[in-house]
Amino acid sequence: MEHMDINIIFMLGGLMLLHCLFALRAFKSKVDLSTNKKWVWCLLSLILGPMGYYGYHGFIPLDRILKD
Repeated sequence: MEHMDINIIFMLGGLMLLHCLFALRAFKSKVDLSTNKKWVWCLLSLILGPMGYYGYHGFIPLDRILKD
């Protein structure tokens, strides 16, 4: 393997870890949402990472967010 291939593998691994962390954060969130909406949020966070997490977070009404 070349040096560049190893770097790409580490970068992709880090990106996958980032996406998993945002999905876990959405899953463990204390926001009062139905189970289906929480799963959609987790799925978007897993697929899109921070963009999916904060994108969906913007659609949650402020009265449901409890210091998250």
